Amino acid sequence: MIARILYDKGYAEYVEAARIVREKYPGTEFQLLGDIDIVYPNHVPEDVVREDEQKGIIHYLGITSNVQSIIDEADCIVLPSYHEGLSRVLIEALAMGKAIITTDIPGCRETVDEGKNGFLVAPRNADALAHAIFRFLALSKNDRLTMGLYSRKKAEKEFDVKNVIAVYRKITG
Repeated sequence: MIARILYDKGYAEYVEAARIVREKYPGTEFQLLGDIDIVYPNHVPEDVVREDEQKGIIHYLGITSNVQSIIDEADCIVLPSYHEGLSRVLIEALAMGKAIITTDIPGCRETVDEGKNGFLVAPRNADALAHAIFRFLALSKNDRLTMGLYSRKKAEKEFDVKNVIAVYRKITG
């Protein structure tokens, strides 16, 4: 999960889903990358994040200027956000050929073709998120690779900046 560390980004659901999944697959690692935005009213306090890390549920990576290396090492990018503009992290994940698990909300759902490059879940639902993660973990290595390739093609087709500029020019005449 790459996001500002806010409850609105689905932090609690991510941690609960990680706990559920790790009961069955204890070797699964759930990384969390992002800033603890103490100015935002619904931020997750650092002591909560550190406690979840000490329990072995998540691994908090802090912040980095090299997000690309984190995405590159991930098997799947998860963003269980409650509300979102078009998620830059998810678009970057697409461009890097990663499977995505995210919420079925505007700004996130546009990045996933269900079952082809990831899975969509209801927001605020840790059980649904855990189920989607179980589905991902059950995929063969080849199926995971196919999902990643589909993500890359989707990024090129739908989110290439040249295409966005062409649509903009068409609209503005």
